[in-house]
Amino acid sequence: MQKNPLVITASAAALIAVAAAAVLIVLTSLAGQKSGLEKSGRPHCAKPSASALRDVADPGYGARVATLARCSH
Repeated sequence: MQKNPLVITASAAALIAVAAAAVLIVLTSLAGQKSGLEKSGRPHCAKPSASALRDVADPGYGARVATLARCSH
């Protein structure tokens, strides 16, 4: 039985096209989820510097640490 090279090439091209479409769909949905989380109204957490966290004598130190604790995942 002789294999037809045209059939093999066409089926390989179809397989690559289906795989590429699947990857594109997955990446698009992941990007949509990420942008949806960014637009969900969840407050953005500030990232204080190390020197600001070391300054325990500052009157606002407790509030900064409490804010940081609420924002950590």
